[in-house]
Amino acid sequence: MKDKESVFLNSDINKLFYKYLINSVLGMLAVSFCILADTMFIGQGIGSDGLAALNICIPIFNLFNGLGLLFGMGGATALSISRGKGEIVESQRIFTKSIIIAILVGITLSTLGKIFTEKIGYILGANISNIYMVKEYLSGVLIFSFSYILAHTTSAFIRNDHNPRLAMIATVTSGLSNVILDYLLIFIFDMGIKGAGLATSIASLINLLILLTHFISKKCSLRFIKFKINVKDIPRILFNGLPSFIVEISSGIVIFIFNLKLLNIVGNIGVSAYSIIANVSLVAAAIFTGISQAMQPIISVNYGANKIDRVKRVRKKGLKTSIIVGLSFYIIGILFPQFIVGVFTSEKGQIVDITVNAIRYYFLAFIFMGINIVNGAYYQSMEHRILSNAISLSRGIILIIIGITILPVFLGVNGVWLSAVFAEVLTLIITCLYVYKKKMTLI
Repeated sequence: MKDKESVFLNSDINKLFYKYLINSVLGMLAVSFCILADTMFIGQGIGSDGLAALNICIPIFNLFNGLGLLFGMGGATALSISRGKGEIVESQRIFTKSIIIAILVGITLSTLGKIFTEKIGYILGANISNIYMVKEYLSGVLIFSFSYILAHTTSAFIRNDHNPRLAMIATVTSGLSNVILDYLLIFIFDMGIKGAGLATSIASLINLLILLTHFISKKCSLRFIKFKINVKDIPRILFNGLPSFIVEISSGIVIFIFNLKLLNIVGNIGVSAYSIIANVSLVAAAIFTGISQAMQPIISVNYGANKIDRVKRVRKKGLKTSIIVGLSFYIIGILFPQFIVGVFTSEKGQIVDITVNAIRYYFLAFIFMGINIVNGAYYQSMEHRILSNAISLSRGIILIIIGITILPVFLGVNGVWLSAVFAEVLTLIITCLYVYKKKMTLI
């Protein structure tokens, strides 16, 4: 075990960071690509009504992914810090409890989802005009919903167990499977929007099955151990994972709030336009999350071993990478907005006009989004829970709600698109002021 952890403690930071970065980003892109593939095939094969129904359902993925990261990132952070301190038995107990919690929650949600599919659709914001499509898509998605949670939890531990390549291979294979299955079930077998949901569900199960091969390989140092039934480690796991959960669940909350606001201002066509923006945002957030996941095991182990200089160097690399990615998204959005719209729908007219206008405002948020997500992950990786949770809550829920409540009053629909910028910029300012006041290290 000590020999394995010495890789984090003594290897060249540049090589180590980029090794984990490539695998983590590709893996997260593959996760987001499952929903992206559904959007493209539904947009081209079913039309704007299908896009609106899909966008209503997206928050369910945020819930599943968020729970997976809650148990995975929370448990893996505690595990790596314990390993850095040489507490091997403690790390195995944390791993065992995290996986058991993920299994129990996953099975429970799969069962409830199957029973209450229609009610879930209405809770997500469906109405009488689109409940049929929403219910059809959810019925395909919820059949294997436990696999979304367990895959994210398992993937986090596998990355911390020095096998980021397998985590990447599993998610990339899942993404490619989703594309193939989308085409077959929608266009060949004529299953419509239900086929898109089923394709995503099966792809998630494939992801999990590939990840499970790690536990029969020689590389695996994770072990299930017996433990007394108590709640000693559970608060630590949950509080550590809470920032990741907030990042994911807030995306779903934002989509839900945006959908309601847009329905009031411009109707279903606004929700259809936003489905395109939301999917691009999911891709950007996936890259930023991939950067954060690349940082986490390196930071956690080195922090546990009190190698603070290496921790700071990893953080700087994460920030620089996120700024480059955010600027790239913004420039592409400004230069090629109509191309982006054309990828998702073949329709012309109002949906194109609304989406192109939205891109010019909304994409500015990406420049600041990456910095905030990386900052939150940095403090999360060292178990600085108050600051990491505050960053996630302010950008993901509190400030976005304030922005979308106030700005449309003065700016109309443009206020909706600018609310994301409002939340990200204010979060960064508040973080800088807090860190300066507490004399903490920001950069």
